[in-house]
Amino acid sequence: MGTDVEYSQIKEELEKQELDAPNGVPPSHVYEQLLTIYLLQNDLTGAKFLWKRIPSSTKSATPELAHIWEVGQHLWQRDLPGVYAALKQEWSPTVKDMMKALHESVRQRAIDLVARAYTSLSADDFAQLYGVTVEEAVTAAKGLGWGYDEPTRMILPCPRPQPPHTPIPSEEQLRRLADYVSFLEN
Repeated sequence: MGTDVEYSQIKEELEKQELDAPNGVPPSHVYEQLLTIYLLQNDLTGAKFLWKRIPSSTKSATPELAHIWEVGQHLWQRDLPGVYAALKQEWSPTVKDMMKALHESVRQRAIDLVARAYTSLSADDFAQLYGVTVEEAVTAAKGLGWGYDEPTRMILPCPRPQPPHTPIPSEEQLRRLADYVSFLEN
């Protein structure tokens, strides 16, 4: 699996292939990978616009594209159980590693959300957000150093430490403000 930087580089290359393709229609694997990377980077707007510009003939000839977009639709609707269900497929070698990375990324986003937003959460709800069974959810929560109250079946997330806020020097603030005002005026 690649890093965010590697996926950004691959995305740039795929976008270039799309632009340079004869008649503006690249091979279907370009669309599959580009759509997956947009989802992986949580660029749902980019994914939606890509889906709209993919020719209908390519969509009908490449069923996997529709499966990838199904994941995107669930992400768009913030339906994590639907995302996990849509991800449980056999993916082609073209996107298999990226879909695995997407699965892990969605799980990490769920953990971050729970850590920031909840002081307690039922094990059943966490299992749905994390895309696993209740037992696996409890094990995962304990592995994260979170508490678990057996009688109430509640998971007690510990907030993740936030990086210390570094104030922006006043001169930098003034420069940014001046740039912003200049942008608005032009």
